[in-house]
Amino acid sequence: MKQKKLIPVYEYKVKVTTNEIDFNDHLNNFYYVKWMQDSGMAHSSANGITLETYKKISATWFAKSHFIEYKAPAFLNDEIKVKTWISEIGKIKSKRKYEFYRTKDNKLLAVAETLWVFMDLKSQRPTLIKDEIKNSFIVIENKS
Repeated sequence: MKQKKLIPVYEYKVKVTTNEIDFNDHLNNFYYVKWMQDSGMAHSSANGITLETYKKISATWFAKSHFIEYKAPAFLNDEIKVKTWISEIGKIKSKRKYEFYRTKDNKLLAVAETLWVFMDLKSQRPTLIKDEIKNSFIVIENKS
C-alpha cells in the first residue's frame, strides 16, 4: 500500500465578511480563534484524520489554552491565509501553532498557539494520544 504524503504546514484561506467586522471596523478577534480550530481540523483531515476517525476511536481534542498576539488588523474583504502546524506532541497533549497573513501584501496579522488535550469522549477524561493520530503529523519544533 502506498504511504500517504503528510502535510507538515497546512495553509487555510478565508475571506473577511461583513458579519465578522466589529465596531472598530476591523475583524472581530473571535474569528481568529474560530479559524484556529477550523484550520486545525482541515489540516487533520488533509492528513487523513477526519471527524469520522475521531468518532471511531471515541477520542478527540479539547482546547486547554489559546494564545494570540495581534500584529496588525484585518479589514472587510481581506483574504487571510492561516498557516498551521504541530510544534509539540506528547502523551496526552499537543501544541499547534498558527500564523495569519493578509494575502494581498503578505502582512503578518497575528501569531497564535493552542495547547490541545486528547480526551476520551465517553469518560470526558484525558487519554493517551493514539499512534494513528501521532503518526499522521510531522512535528515542526522550530519553524522559522
